[in-house]
Amino acid sequence: MEFAAAAKTESMNSLRHRALRSGSWTVIGHLSNQALRLGGNLILTRLLFPEAFGLMTIVQTVIFGLKMLSDIGIEPSIIQHSRGHEAAYANTAWTIQVIQGLLIWVLLCLIAPFAASFYSQPMLASLLPVVGLSAIIGGFESTKLAQANRTLALKKRVLIEVAAYALGLVMTVFWAWVDRSIWSLVGGGLLGASAKTAASHFLLEGEGNRFAWEKDSVTAIFGFGQWIMFSSILGFLAGEGNKLLIASFLNVKMLAYFTLASTMSLVFWQLIQQVSSKVLFPAYSEVARERPENLNSVAARSRLFVIIPGWLVALFFVFRGDHFMQLLYDHRYAESGYLLQMLAMGTLVGVIGGSYSGLLWAKGLVRTSTGILVVQVAVQLLGMIAGYHFYGERGVILSVAAAGWLLYPVQAYVHAKIGLWQPRVDFPFILLSILIVALQFSRIFEHA
Repeated sequence: MEFAAAAKTESMNSLRHRALRSGSWTVIGHLSNQALRLGGNLILTRLLFPEAFGLMTIVQTVIFGLKMLSDIGIEPSIIQHSRGHEAAYANTAWTIQVIQGLLIWVLLCLIAPFAASFYSQPMLASLLPVVGLSAIIGGFESTKLAQANRTLALKKRVLIEVAAYALGLVMTVFWAWVDRSIWSLVGGGLLGASAKTAASHFLLEGEGNRFAWEKDSVTAIFGFGQWIMFSSILGFLAGEGNKLLIASFLNVKMLAYFTLASTMSLVFWQLIQQVSSKVLFPAYSEVARERPENLNSVAARSRLFVIIPGWLVALFFVFRGDHFMQLLYDHRYAESGYLLQMLAMGTLVGVIGGSYSGLLWAKGLVRTSTGILVVQVAVQLLGMIAGYHFYGERGVILSVAAAGWLLYPVQAYVHAKIGLWQPRVDFPFILLSILIVALQFSRIFEHA
């Protein structure tokens, strides 16, 4: 008994150490990529014509949409499934991934002429198939990347991703400097994707991939992935699709203010999502597989690491968001500060509910997680309609902020049903959030 207890303690300490180390590398990688992206944009906007970025936006949106429609959660299934570390399972997953990449490219070739005609941009007919080669290249990425996530050994993965992106960016800038062509964006992207795929095979430890098709693995992957596909579509509607809907309610000027405010309010949350998907989800999955009785306590500690910084950032924006935006932008964008304050009032509770991210997937309850997304999309849609009806444009912004408050009871109920709701963690922050909103709401809403 003493030996078993000691082994369990040692295992938990190892997991904690790996999670902290992987979390640090995830943060470093995210910030590095953001810095590279910002620096690259500053250079490329001076070398290329604006239409190049507009065309690439269409191309990337079409490719992203197809990937979302075909997402069956291959990497999450490797991370979550008890057999995810086995060669038969990993190789079957890799084979499906290769087929998926080929199918996406074929679809891009088929829709390219229609996209070119619809947008009246003939170049799309050639851009989509060529840029779509990145789907084929990405399909051949080694499942060692997913195994690195599964074991929380993310250092090499992060370095590979940052280095591949940097290499592609250098190629893009050099090509743009020489040729001033949109094909510089294409070539740099393909080089970066190729570098990442090659590095995933040759620079990570583990057994190499080969084509395989094991029936049990296929059943497990598609059984796990059928709800992830639906979840990905709903996630798109709750994210990018949500912005398209908001644009139908707001005038152009108010939409500009909202875009600035929402981008600022989501900066920290995007980092949290990276940590949740690359660190917390694999950690929860390992605990759920090996020590399920400890999942609640592990989640409580991990969630505090998410809630505290996210809640404090939201608190700062609630009280000082208007001054912060005035510091960054000129007087023409002053109204975005009040919108940031309003959105931050929603984030106060949104970050609490969002901190449960990864728990349902770790227990294999993807269907339940998808159900929460259905509720989220419905709350957002009905909220915008009702908000616009009663308060006009300000009501739309209010509905976006209120979504986190309305969704939390659903998240609490679902996690309570599986014994993972943690009111002792949540309630202190919720009570403080209620007090803060009561103090600030009238002043902010009147100015917004």
